[in-house]
Amino acid sequence: MPAAPSPGPGLFPAVPQAPVAPPGSGLFRTTAPAQAPAPAQPAPAPAPADAPKDPLNLTVQIPAPAAAAAAAPAAAAAPDRWLFMRQVQGTWLGVLLDGNRTSISGWTEMSYTASSATTSNSPVVWNDRANTFLVNQFWFRVDRAVVTSGTTDITWGYRFDNSIGTDYRFSMQRGLFNSQLENAQGNINLYGWDPIQFYTNLYIPTLFQGTDVRAGRLYTPWGYESLEGPSTPFVSRSYAFNWSPPFTHMGIQVSPTFNAQWSGKFMLANGNDVFFTNGQEARVVGAVTWTSLDKADSATFGWTFGRGAFNASLPFNPPTPGEQSEPGGRQNINVFDLVYTHAFTSRFSYAAEGIYGYQTGVPPNMSLASGAGGIVNYSNPAAQTAHWGSVVHYLNYQLTDKTLGIVRFETFDDFQGQRTGFKGLYTAITGGVQYKPYKDIMIRPEIRYDYNGYDTPFEGKHGIFTSAIDLTFRY
Repeated sequence: MPAAPSPGPGLFPAVPQAPVAPPGSGLFRTTAPAQAPAPAQPAPAPAPADAPKDPLNLTVQIPAPAAAAAAAPAAAAAPDRWLFMRQVQGTWLGVLLDGNRTSISGWTEMSYTASSATTSNSPVVWNDRANTFLVNQFWFRVDRAVVTSGTTDITWGYRFDNSIGTDYRFSMQRGLFNSQLENAQGNINLYGWDPIQFYTNLYIPTLFQGTDVRAGRLYTPWGYESLEGPSTPFVSRSYAFNWSPPFTHMGIQVSPTFNAQWSGKFMLANGNDVFFTNGQEARVVGAVTWTSLDKADSATFGWTFGRGAFNASLPFNPPTPGEQSEPGGRQNINVFDLVYTHAFTSRFSYAAEGIYGYQTGVPPNMSLASGAGGIVNYSNPAAQTAHWGSVVHYLNYQLTDKTLGIVRFETFDDFQGQRTGFKGLYTAITGGVQYKPYKDIMIRPEIRYDYNGYDTPFEGKHGIFTSAIDLTFRY
């Protein structure tokens, strides 16, 4: 779910490519004399195995047939080069990085949300602070790509992603630096750091039609929206994304490509959103993806399945508004997800996501605010099963080469109120655009309205209106 999409129909079409800076320009200059001939450019690093063509494409490249023994392997397709890698290209640093199939990249995402609420927009997230400027993500990534074509050799790589900003509150794992959520005065630390993804991987081109094996902290391998700011439709997230599934897992994942249409991701994990600490429970996580031969349609079915039981003896402290469902044992929920996408034309596409989750043995009449995490306002004193589900629709239209229009409509039912702290059916509609004046810059204005007719989750009101804008600069 988190990879940046590329050209073709779908949610995030590419923008025109910026020209690559010539050797010796930019921040790092070569030390060769002016009269010396320009050095030959090194072959660019190959695309990583997890760089899909769109957010839902879980396939990896099919390796080319083996050539004669004397022939050199074909160079892999060049990945996108953001600002930093363009600046160092052709310098000693660029040559060193390219020679080791390594890249350094990231982005800064900042936003402002005007709101009809006074203090908090929750359960509208991740822009949950009303009328407040936020630096949502300062992202820093170092990765070494595996080679996915032109050779039958096994290659290895790694990735280390760091998220610094206000979004860390939502993605933290239990037991991994989560003490920073609360300061010495017992107040919430709005800004912090989450080592949100780290893994090492092997690519085996001769296993099926290519298989990627990775171990570490990994994203949940399904869902339409993303933890990564530039790879998701809006700065605000859907209920289906934030309140329904887990975000990351510690585990081992095997991702085979079976053929041109079928691929999968299969993970054995120690739990949902939990490090190696109390609350971990073995579970299976995975996804299977089908893609039509013309690439116009795709469907992904994903799951995280384990014991799925509430564990009151293992609270996640400190509970915060950003993590208010964690005391209820997000790490122990079972969730099933289905995403379908269809491209009507090269400019117009549709996507739908349906998600259902449950947790057994949840105690009643214990509010999330108290840190107990039970079912709220439930009349039966016995422990019960909590259920929740959502259906989300997305319409995407490419208005110009640089402007994508998006409409999102969602219904989310928190049947017992165990996820958001308030029972009832939420209805939300969001509209906005993604404007990319340059390759490295994206501006996203949006307007959104949310309503819950059963309860009053929005500072004591049934509804909330928000208008947000965010700016993302990639480097």
